[in-house]
Amino acid sequence: MEWIKVLAIVAMVYGVWAAYRSLGAPVLHDGNRYFRQPDGSFRRWYGGRKFTAAELGETEQA
Repeated sequence: MEWIKVLAIVAMVYGVWAAYRSLGAPVLHDGNRYFRQPDGSFRRWYGGRKFTAAELGETEQA
């Protein structure tokens, strides 16, 4: 039964890694990383509030 616990932890770590990797390339602003969302806004890796491109000094992309 111990191997099931180990397998569950490995699967959880892989899920977290895959989710972080799917965020794409970050935009650096004041030492923080922001990730572009499908609607054009930006968020931190953990979620939080949305940031506009103007707040991060980015130009709008059409």
